[in-house]
Amino acid sequence: MLEFWFDPKNSVAKKLVLLILIAATAIGLYIMQPMALQDVLLFAGTGIIYLICRYCKLHFFANNLRSIFYRLLTWLPIALLLALIFKNMNNGEILIPGALGISIMALAVCLFSPLSLLHKNTPDTNAKQQK
Repeated sequence: MLEFWFDPKNSVAKKLVLLILIAATAIGLYIMQPMALQDVLLFAGTGIIYLICRYCKLHFFANNLRSIFYRLLTWLPIALLLALIFKNMNNGEILIPGALGISIMALAVCLFSPLSLLHKNTPDTNAKQQK
């Protein structure tokens, strides 16, 4: 779902619809079962860490996909997200806190990467411009 946001082939209208859908889901789940502010900020921080790891993978380790660092940058945000979901588990209930956490993380990714909304360049055109 998050790669849809970064794909330059998708139109801005589709990306805005995705943003509105994610925000509506997060608001609806938050109304059903509110989460503490510190937990909301932890999930938003995980979204920012996802963006940092994605940037590092694309710009530093794109040529070496089998590198341990590439794999580490892939699994680090997933491990953080799972740890936070299990931290917020209430009496065995994991569905609503998990879905709320994932939607907050996705919302943070969309909000903190506004340039990908208008990004029109593809990796092929960037490589041609550098030559």
